Amino acid sequence: MSPSGALILAMLGLSIAASLTSLPLWPAAILAWVATLRLFRRLPRASRRQAGALLAVGVALWAIALFRGTPYPLLQAFVINQTLVMMFAGVSFLTMATPEVGKHDRQGSGLVGTLLGSHLFGAAINLSVVFLFGERMQRDGRLTRSQALIVGRGFTAAAAWSPFFVAMGVALTYAPGLDYLTLLPWGLAAAAVLLALNFADVHRLQEPFVGFPLERSALLLPCLLAVAVIGLHLMWPSLSIPLIIAMVSPPFSLLLMPRHGRRSRLRHQFTQGLQRLAPQFALFLSAGVISTGLAAVLASLPAELELPIRHFGHWQAWLSLGAIVAVSFTGIHPLIGIATLAPIVAPLDPDPILLGLLFLMSWALGTGSSPLSGSNLAICARYGIRAGDMLRWNLPYALIGWLLCGGVIALHGVIA
Repeated sequence: MSPSGALILAMLGLSIAASLTSLPLWPAAILAWVATLRLFRRLPRASRRQAGALLAVGVALWAIALFRGTPYPLLQAFVINQTLVMMFAGVSFLTMATPEVGKHDRQGSGLVGTLLGSHLFGAAINLSVVFLFGERMQRDGRLTRSQALIVGRGFTAAAAWSPFFVAMGVALTYAPGLDYLTLLPWGLAAAAVLLALNFADVHRLQEPFVGFPLERSALLLPCLLAVAVIGLHLMWPSLSIPLIIAMVSPPFSLLLMPRHGRRSRLRHQFTQGLQRLAPQFALFLSAGVISTGLAAVLASLPAELELPIRHFGHWQAWLSLGAIVAVSFTGIHPLIGIATLAPIVAPLDPDPILLGLLFLMSWALGTGSSPLSGSNLAICARYGIRAGDMLRWNLPYALIGWLLCGGVIALHGVIA
């Protein structure tokens, strides 16, 4: 095992122990920062630039806040996203349980089967589903437009509800008071409208479609994980969703790993898989610095100073969703928009369900439509699709998706 991988594994264990007890999180956070700094030079250039820029802005904000005598604790800059980093490390083990797809599998399923398969399986293993499905469906190293859109958008729509997406951990972190089970029906509604839109958009193309050979056994992992997480949350409400996921993902991965190649999968996870978390760690840790820096500056302002708005309701949430999705087309991850918006609206005491729904929709629609998101860049690079084509295909999806998600927000306003 590499030294950085050992640091990340130790960080995971220490984070879980601290979350279960009264121990502080900062020792685990130190391990996460050290591992990320060790691997910083190996990051892709775009990741280094983005993380470096966020960190620089965050440090500048903290310098201003400290100069003004902010009461906001500096330690938060280092630990605020530690539970997300812990969750990310735990979820990375799920790639070991990815089922094998042989050469003699039966003919692929249709649009609906592939769409639901990528959505449900992607809800558990996240980005890995792109390659699991893509490698089976590609012909001569390429995917058709229909295949790329079905898999890419179908998987990212799960961010609206799946507890195994880091998006859920972000929502629970940046929307204080948010309850997962209360949010779940609204997240499922948002995912449903995005899946329906994706299906309608691809179906109108009338292209021949060869999908992924979906079998019942393929859904065993996401179903068991979902039952385990919800069951543990009901039995022990004091355990947070990110903590439950970090605890159950590694043992479930070991239990559900295919029998063939177990040693090679374990070796790959400990020698390469953990190290490959560095770009995500860099993004989340630097986002924590800029978010807490902004919160610290706001805390240092005079009490009588008022924000431009006095209420954060459903109209404001819908407009914020459009802004975060629009900015995602420039390559700025929705996490940055969420981390920036959260401390600004916190003094307005927004509805945590509305705020959490906004964050999850932003993630699902922003990463699913932006040609510069990690998943779409991976699809373009691996399967011979031009980024300009991905942009042209996804602009209408982003606009209509924003309008449809506005309907879900409006429905929440009526019922809530």
